[in-house]
Amino acid sequence: QPQLAGQLGERKAGRFEALGVGVVAAGNIGCLVQMAAHVDGPVAHTVELLDWASGGPLPPGLKPGVS
Repeated sequence: QPQLAGQLGERKAGRFEALGVGVVAAGNIGCLVQMAAHVDGPVAHTVELLDWASGGPLPPGLKPGVS
């Protein structure tokens, strides 16, 4: 269902843009791939963000100061 998935991705990306989010996080690899194709900002896995919050490395694609 590539057409349906594309429409959903565009709709989600529009919502994120309207909200002005600094990073898009998801726990599903399919969602991450879809969002990366539709948003301009960084996309990260939830576990990467939890690791970073507990002292781990900054997730790829994020810049210091992003919240």
